[in-house]
Amino acid sequence: MVGKKRGGEMLKAIDAQQVIMQIEQTGKVQQVHERHPEMQQRYIELQLKEEKKLLQEKVKDAEEANRAMIRDQRERERGKNAENDHREGKGQSMQEEEGEDEAHQGGLINIKV
Repeated sequence: MVGKKRGGEMLKAIDAQQVIMQIEQTGKVQQVHERHPEMQQRYIELQLKEEKKLLQEKVKDAEEANRAMIRDQRERERGKNAENDHREGKGQSMQEEEGEDEAHQGGLINIKV
């Protein structure tokens, strides 16, 4: 590398091997930069898919819990209705029995001469 002066400026000789190596390294760096966004996009995509899957599972769990809650409420209502029907049935039969006794008491007069 010999420097020559030209009008106050110094020119240097170029080493072709060094330039070629720098070009190759620059190309590799560019490839890494080009690949990096793709890798980042893939990572973000995987994260979004995982989040979506978790949200769907939460929705499923919530729906199942809601169905179970509604089912339990309906069963309790059925139980209460059956219990009320049973109580009403007993009350009506007791009233009918009392009504029959009252009808028998006032319906006939027993007179002995």
